[in-house]
Amino acid sequence: MDWFSRYAAPRAEQGLRVISVEAETKFVDAVYEAALDPSLWEPLIARFCDLMGGSCANLIFQDEITGEGRALPVRCDPDSFEPYFGYFATRNPLLKITDWPLALRVVTDEDKLPKSELMRTEYYNEFLRPLDTHSVITIRLAIQGNSTTVLNVVRPARRGAFDGADRDIARHLHPHLIRAFRVASRVSNMDAARGAYEDFLDGSATAVFVVDRNGRLRHANRAASAMIEAGRGLTIRAGVLRSRDPSQTRKLHALIGAAGDPNRETRSGGAMALACPDRAGALSITVTPARTNRHALFAEEPRVFICAIDRSAGFAVPDDRLQALFGLSRAEIRIARQLLDGRDARETARALGLSYNTVRAHLARMLAKTGTNRQVELVQLLTRAAGTTMP
Repeated sequence: MDWFSRYAAPRAEQGLRVISVEAETKFVDAVYEAALDPSLWEPLIARFCDLMGGSCANLIFQDEITGEGRALPVRCDPDSFEPYFGYFATRNPLLKITDWPLALRVVTDEDKLPKSELMRTEYYNEFLRPLDTHSVITIRLAIQGNSTTVLNVVRPARRGAFDGADRDIARHLHPHLIRAFRVASRVSNMDAARGAYEDFLDGSATAVFVVDRNGRLRHANRAASAMIEAGRGLTIRAGVLRSRDPSQTRKLHALIGAAGDPNRETRSGGAMALACPDRAGALSITVTPARTNRHALFAEEPRVFICAIDRSAGFAVPDDRLQALFGLSRAEIRIARQLLDGRDARETARALGLSYNTVRAHLARMLAKTGTNRQVELVQLLTRAAGTTMP
């Protein structure tokens, strides 16, 4: 027997409020659309509020012990949550009357406390009543320790309290909301991680390209975009990363193909020098496979990182990065820049107008500060700190 025949039809005959099969179907469709697009949760909550006969609703993320949290209000005054989390959450009797162990339940305020008792509290008279809130139904969507995520729908007194029929409707839709919230949380975390990854790349001093196994560009950080705009060895044609020399393009694409091999076990990275006929020196190209989840059923095709270093351009390492990471003085930072440009101690002394012994003394302090033993180790460490190699 389906849900409508078992639940809705008898209640409809009794004159009780029910949702139709059509309304339920449209709502469930909206639930799973919101699962994949977290920006759709606000209209979804508004739709649920209408199904429940509420006046407004909110999604609350809250520690049920301390009362601290945040909210997504829908048709509610967003300013009302500042005094709630700042004061009234700790005076909310509905939180103090706990239903341990916490579980993903649907409850009304009257399941926790008789309405007559609630109406005598400061919380009701100073917070709920000024917001024209008389009755609340709470749908728990997630629990992590003492922290819960709940969907609240509220009604003013003139609409009547939430009753058993309302709880049945909410309980029927509850599993869909739980699953959608879990998926949406994962999607949001993935989007946040993707944004952090792009911010990290954009902060790198090295030109970094992300391509698919056919060389089609998926992302270029600021340094990479600047390299393309300046015409320094690499170009984008028809969306594909290329060299201006067809033979070098073939070599580059062979490296990309090996790094983006669909067979995870046979992927491999590589490197090449890419000549720039109109510039002194060349680009140093490093091609690296991106790590992927072996069991990611819906994962995109393999991605490939390409780092391009212009040997003639030197390294643009911010002074504050070297100072913050290693505690280098201004004089030591000047020497570090010379080392990164490929000069040895004697060449550095001549370039900076210092004595060889002075440079050696600075180098000794730099080795001690960085925990390295030789100049080559120091340069390798400074290069990694500058963001010139992929982790």
